[in-house]
Amino acid sequence: MSSLELVFILSGAIALVAARWLHKRAVRRAESNLRTVFDTAPIGNAVLGPRDRIVEANHALGRIVGFTPRELLGRTLSDIVHPEDAGRLTDAIAALRSGEQRGLETELRCLHATGQSIPAAVHAAALRSADGDGARVLLQVLDITERKRVEAHLQHMADHDPLTGLLNRRRFEQELERHVAQAQRYGTEGAVLVLDVDRFKQVNDAYGHTTGDRVINSVARVLRRRLRTTDTLARLGGDEFAVLLPKADRREAEIVARRLVEAIRAQADPANDERTGAVTISVGAAVLDERETLSAEAAMVDADLAMYDAKDAGGDGYAFFTAEVHAATRARARTTWRDRIVDALANDRFALVAQPVLDAQSGKTVQHELLLRMTGPHGTLIPPAAFLSIAERDGLIVAIDQWVVRRAIGLLAELEQRGEATRLEVNISGRSISDATLLALIAGELKRTGADPRNLVFEIPETAAVADVQLARAFAQHVQGLGCQFAIDDFGAGLASLYYLKHLPFDALKLDGELVGHCTRNPADRLLIESAVNVVHGLGRSAIAEQVGDAETHALLRELGVNLVQGHHFGMPLPLDAAFGSGGTPAPATQARLRRVA
Repeated sequence: MSSLELVFILSGAIALVAARWLHKRAVRRAESNLRTVFDTAPIGNAVLGPRDRIVEANHALGRIVGFTPRELLGRTLSDIVHPEDAGRLTDAIAALRSGEQRGLETELRCLHATGQSIPAAVHAAALRSADGDGARVLLQVLDITERKRVEAHLQHMADHDPLTGLLNRRRFEQELERHVAQAQRYGTEGAVLVLDVDRFKQVNDAYGHTTGDRVINSVARVLRRRLRTTDTLARLGGDEFAVLLPKADRREAEIVARRLVEAIRAQADPANDERTGAVTISVGAAVLDERETLSAEAAMVDADLAMYDAKDAGGDGYAFFTAEVHAATRARARTTWRDRIVDALANDRFALVAQPVLDAQSGKTVQHELLLRMTGPHGTLIPPAAFLSIAERDGLIVAIDQWVVRRAIGLLAELEQRGEATRLEVNISGRSISDATLLALIAGELKRTGADPRNLVFEIPETAAVADVQLARAFAQHVQGLGCQFAIDDFGAGLASLYYLKHLPFDALKLDGELVGHCTRNPADRLLIESAVNVVHGLGRSAIAEQVGDAETHALLRELGVNLVQGHHFGMPLPLDAAFGSGGTPAPATQARLRRVA
């Protein structure tokens, strides 16, 4: 062998040794880095060996379960997982080891050294060796206590009235439907009470919402004290409450109704202002086993009718629903209003009034909301609350929406011809968004009048959008395809709202008046408004607040970034000639909002 060959051989051997040394060094460095990541990670890490014993653990896991990493070595899952969850986790890890399951992601309760349960999100994966053995398992644990607290808080806000802390209408109706379903299966029992504070509107109008809120809170406290823990008490909204007595018959319901009336009269605080007079209530009661066909909605309607009987008798009392007496009354009232709606449609006896909408920052009027009214026999204007529910039940709501669309597009074209380009927003009911004739009417009227579709915004209530997201999206895409815009009204009424925003191509969002009305006094309402505004602005859209009642609320909404505001604090609804006629014409680029409902 020549010396040259020997040199080559030695050089190759040296290079091989050097490569191996460098490889081992890289491996050691990688292992050191992995060890650092494992030990310092903010997520609890553990490696499970045979029989699910901990062979490695980091400080984060120790903080979660109350042990040091050294103290955790040799412990089993039963030492750090709640007994009711340990078996489920053990079975899942066995499936990982066997290869039946590739990964694990679940939530369970860890067990702190003090015995306290800690909610945790758990991830696990088998650590397989070169020969495919999965004897070891990596367990990752994240403390989700704060997340669970926030979820519980949000759920509480979704189920409870922000002013009184009582259940809200949505949750009460759920409880009533659950009780009715159980009654239909196991035997009908129970009663529903609807309670209304007498002369509350006069108190609110005369002394302001702050005084009104104190009265409502006082009534809620008395009702809560006088009812049993098994009874369900809720604030339906405004000055209206409801009670479900799950085991009551007519005699027991009458006892409860009488005691509540007496308790409110004697104990409710008239807002520390003797000018408001004594607080009294009217109670309507409906006994479930007195109905031939049982439903939660029917029970609420029955109790509501009886409550109005109590009011008609002078208030400060109670009345019971009687099928024979109220059936004729209900049918007569419904028939009368149906005839009046049909007559109003046939003879153009609907009218519109306009309420100013202001820029929240500058305070300048920049648009108007047009509200629907029915013209009464002597020229009086009847608010929509008196007839819209009947129009919806009898299928007349679509015809009303068509009337509104014609007037909106006609008004838009008129203003454009006068050189006063204006944006109009038309509120459409949930029943109409699936109506093909309405969609055809919109396209036809735009073409006939030559109105600019960019100045037209169609708005639907949040509850209608959430009830059928696919249908709402299809409607939005259709009107946007015509060149119009789309908005969501009464945002926050359903409290399932933020999730659905990503599914709806909206241009503007109007915050529900119930949410706005208490935002200066209720941190939960403020948080919800702030969250909604942040999301809306992040999506490049506008936020509008309705029913702003005072300067303090306006200032807070301005601080939170709400774009537009409206309410009685700024101006009452005006006739159209005052809002859009000579001397009352809005400035160019003004936006007018057209809605069916006040």
